[in-house]
Amino acid sequence: MLVVLRRRWRARRDESGSALVSVLVIMLVLSIGALTLAVIVTNTSGVAVDSRSTAQSRAAADAGIAQLVAAATGGDVCDQTLTDVELGAGSTYSATSTCDESTKLVVLESTGTSSRGGSTTVRAVYELDVAPDATPPTAGGPGLFYTYGLNTRMNSYVYDEINSEVGIDEFTGSAGLYASIGNIACGSGSVFPGDIYTKTGELQLDSGCLVEGNAYIGSRANINGGTIEGNLVAPKNVDHTIAGIIGTSGGTEGNAFLGGTFTLNGGTVYGSVSAAGSGSSTLGSGTILGNFVYKGGYGIWKTSADSIVQGALVKNTELAAPTLPQIPDWQDVEFTPVNATTPPQAWADEGYQLTTVTGSACDKWSGNSADVTAVAGALSSRMIFDIRACAGNFDTNAGGANKEVTINHDIAIIAHRWFLSGTKFKSADGQPHTIFLITPDSQPGTPGPQCAWPAQDSQQLNESTVDPQIAVYIYTPCLMKFNSGIATLRGQVYSGRLEFGGGVTVAFAPRNVPGYDFGKDVEPWPGSGGSGGIPSGMGDLLSLRDVP
Repeated sequence: MLVVLRRRWRARRDESGSALVSVLVIMLVLSIGALTLAVIVTNTSGVAVDSRSTAQSRAAADAGIAQLVAAATGGDVCDQTLTDVELGAGSTYSATSTCDESTKLVVLESTGTSSRGGSTTVRAVYELDVAPDATPPTAGGPGLFYTYGLNTRMNSYVYDEINSEVGIDEFTGSAGLYASIGNIACGSGSVFPGDIYTKTGELQLDSGCLVEGNAYIGSRANINGGTIEGNLVAPKNVDHTIAGIIGTSGGTEGNAFLGGTFTLNGGTVYGSVSAAGSGSSTLGSGTILGNFVYKGGYGIWKTSADSIVQGALVKNTELAAPTLPQIPDWQDVEFTPVNATTPPQAWADEGYQLTTVTGSACDKWSGNSADVTAVAGALSSRMIFDIRACAGNFDTNAGGANKEVTINHDIAIIAHRWFLSGTKFKSADGQPHTIFLITPDSQPGTPGPQCAWPAQDSQQLNESTVDPQIAVYIYTPCLMKFNSGIATLRGQVYSGRLEFGGGVTVAFAPRNVPGYDFGKDVEPWPGSGGSGGIPSGMGDLLSLRDVP
């Protein structure tokens, strides 16, 4: 009996240790549960507080947008700034409105801040109504160069501002280059001193080429490292390339208006871009400091679109292609004298007399005996020399020719061709004078330039120069070629075709052929893609989103 009792006591003692372990496990589980519950309660309270802060900051941001919309309704559309406007419960907002007349957008941006420091930024984009400006940017004109066809690369073409008579931008209706048809291509060392135009051609703008004005391009625009300081307007529905610079830092222009899509490949656009093509543009790399408005879509390479476009990204399915300004049509210039000594009335009205050169007198205009100064250096009035009867035309290429053409009055030379080799145009009395070099159109009245025999191509080469007191106005329906890297020209060129063999330094001195208006019948600026206009109101809401 005693043995049985001892065994039971030992069993109870062993079981009492197991009970202690069970109690400890139960206590541990209850402690973990209590801790978890405390954490859940704490986190739930934090989420509630954060949600309240976000709601406050968003409400404040929305209030800023609403205030800007109300101001726009009252007529204050652009450039509004509201700073640290206080609302209830300690929240505030700061908001701005910015008008982009180039893309016709109003961008409203508002940042709301809650009483706990939370922040939300909201951006709303509206259409901008723009009343047309009554003053057109261009009304035609001859330009520094006007050529019907251009299929040459303009390397080392330099604008001489110092010796120019007037700035391109100060001469109404003029431009750095008008090209009715043909492509414009240029590279290192080339400067276009104003706007450039081509009605149907492409633009190839490589590194080192600078356009100091706007570029109006009828076909594809490839900005491959060059710079356009103004705007690019290219209405054709193709894929354009921007791998260079459009605009200047702090400038008022620098927008791209495209009728198709484009690829941004390391380029910088200081303004905005609108792409009216239904395809997809590519925001590969580079920067658009303004807005990007697109009709179709866009893709990226690696960098996000928000990082490339500093302004708003807006899809507008109604976006239309821009319109080119009207490029003046080719004008035929005739020269039909009344008789051998009486010029056409328009020339006579401006004080010109006429000398018709024939026979041995032709020797002074070409070959070894050429000496134009002998017949044009001591005149008593303005004079026209009609040398179309001379087989040699105006040619100073012969070794014995007098290379200097020195004049004391304005002169005009009517010839089928000129070949100016090393010719130096100078003023005999130090006063300003004009020299007209004119090859009349072979078939007046037929559209476009007509270069038919005996009319021929002309050249300036071998270091030919023009004195800063002289302006040379060139008109030819044929080719005008510049073929000397250190040649200079001061004046204007109006040609059927234009070619640069070795570059030229050109100063601008605008002139007008008596009896002709080269801006005739040119309509005022019709384009929707250019600058000009007065913001007049705010239209439909296009986009509303948070800004990271």
